Amino acid sequence: MPTNQFLEYASVIKTLEVAPHTFLTEFSSPKISAAVKPGQFVMLSFPGSLDPLLPRAFSVCEVKGDGVVLFYVAVGKGTRLLSKLRNGEEVILNGPLGRGFPELARGEKVWLAVGGSGAAVLPIVITSAIDSGAFPEAFYGARTMKQLMHFDNIQIEFATDDGSAGFHGTVVELLKLKMKKDRPDKIFACGPSPMLASVQREFGEKVRTYISVETPMACGMGLCQGCPVRKKDGTGYYLACKDGPVFDTNEIEVATGAI
Repeated sequence: MPTNQFLEYASVIKTLEVAPHTFLTEFSSPKISAAVKPGQFVMLSFPGSLDPLLPRAFSVCEVKGDGVVLFYVAVGKGTRLLSKLRNGEEVILNGPLGRGFPELARGEKVWLAVGGSGAAVLPIVITSAIDSGAFPEAFYGARTMKQLMHFDNIQIEFATDDGSAGFHGTVVELLKLKMKKDRPDKIFACGPSPMLASVQREFGEKVRTYISVETPMACGMGLCQGCPVRKKDGTGYYLACKDGPVFDTNEIEVATGAI
């Protein structure tokens, strides 16, 4: 196991339901919290249980002292079980794993575009950018305002497909509109595969753009070879868990992670 990767029994500090079926759970995890970088993830499993059998991958949303916060939508068996854990109950966390977003230089301007569960990276990316002296702007898209959530101390421009909050349209359309008057040094994006493909298509040749791909992961460490992402030069595949999940859009053929 790499020196900056840890296997920890992490106890629940608190769980908050922040939107319908959407939760933030904070775990006590001193080793992972001290090592994690924006865009990295952990693999979570339930001790003493084989149901669900495989661990689940979660982006780290925020670091709070010795704790890490995970953001998730309780739609499957594992996430529903996670949302019902009581304070003090434990899970097993393996991480931090993968390649996160690149470090930012002082004075750099970065736009962070998120959608769906990709909103998980907002707090950790924004905090890290501010700490490095960069100038981040956050953009968050959803179908409707009911699917949006607000994070403390983060200013966000919203976009909704139905116009119920913020810009009427997709988050990519919002960025295209803003780019008529301004241009960042980098774009970071995390969200559903169609959104990432659109980000890659619209901005990949104009601005240095990094996307965090969404693809199922069974092990999180490259052992199972189950999360291939085709290289842009056609020479083979990356593994999303080991070589990503964050990629420069010039590195991969498509943003979907599909073969």
